[in-house]
Amino acid sequence: MVGFGMVAADLDVALQSFLTSLSGKSSVRVKNNAVKGLFSLYKAELNHRPKSESEENLRLNSFNETLNAIVYHHQQGDETYNLSLNEFSDWTPDELAGLRGVQIPEESIKNTSLKKGQRLLTWNGKVAQGRATPPASFDYTERVVAGTSVPVVLPIKSQGQCGSCYAFAFITLLEFLHSLQAKSKTALSEQQIVDCSRMDNGCDGGYFTNTFNYLKSNTWQVNSETFYTYKGVASRCAFRSATGGGTRFGTLAYARVSVNNAVAMQQALIDYGPLWVSLFVGDNTASGRQTSLAFNAYRSGIFQAAGCPTSVTSTNHAVVIVGYGVDTATNIPYWKVRNSWGTSWGDSGYFRIRRGVNMCGIESGPFYIGNAG
Repeated sequence: MVGFGMVAADLDVALQSFLTSLSGKSSVRVKNNAVKGLFSLYKAELNHRPKSESEENLRLNSFNETLNAIVYHHQQGDETYNLSLNEFSDWTPDELAGLRGVQIPEESIKNTSLKKGQRLLTWNGKVAQGRATPPASFDYTERVVAGTSVPVVLPIKSQGQCGSCYAFAFITLLEFLHSLQAKSKTALSEQQIVDCSRMDNGCDGGYFTNTFNYLKSNTWQVNSETFYTYKGVASRCAFRSATGGGTRFGTLAYARVSVNNAVAMQQALIDYGPLWVSLFVGDNTASGRQTSLAFNAYRSGIFQAAGCPTSVTSTNHAVVIVGYGVDTATNIPYWKVRNSWGTSWGDSGYFRIRRGVNMCGIESGPFYIGNAG
């Protein structure tokens, strides 16, 4: 597994001191020295070591751009979410673009894989009883398999410098099903998807339906992460029969929630498990860069970005909705979302985003899976 450094508490303290100092009348030179001092601490804490003077300058420029975004957010007084320094603060725009691995298929996306006469069974093997009133809040990260201590959502992982978010999101759904069915905590292989799903594009991105069709063609077999470890680069397919290390699911099917239907998403989450979703997290255009800087520096709170596009065709990053609720401080409804950028990013690898307004396209076409009956 590709690991990321943890941002130490003293770096957070230094950042807060820097932000506080901006309210004074410090000279430009003092502020520049403060930026360089903060950058030196950042490099030391995260063990970032530029290999040349040109790379040092490149990293400093990227760091400074991130810091400016944090300063701007701080000065706007937006209390709905917080930004901070993290592993990605000195990454270049092109490096950050490499993390965004959603590629929308050119052909039309089918809303379900169910055949005539088939039904999608809920996570507990039943037929959904129709729409009900969802509870006010729900969180799969707080749940375990009945009668065990096995979590239904496994620990946060990291995709590294590979656009494999689509694979990590898909595997999260499979791990949920496997935890329930096998009553065991087994991490499954994202690398298998990266290497073997020919309809996807390895570290250059993919999409839910392509990954699902690969799994179907592989007779629903997935190796364990231990057996087929993650490398963060696309390689030759090395899948071996799941009997040697992994699992074979029964016949699965998927369905897609209609666009802009947060209530239906809540019900699908409760009935079928975590939802594979895509959203726009910024790009290298002028307007998209601001969204990118804010999302990459997210630390806590309810994320929302002004002017963020909402169509599914604009989305570029895959994540997993694992819960929802209403923030007690702001009274803003939110989705709780699992990212694949390691635990040093965001709120221990998770983020919350405004619910019910299709923020950045997160409600533009979520998928869920289950056994076909």
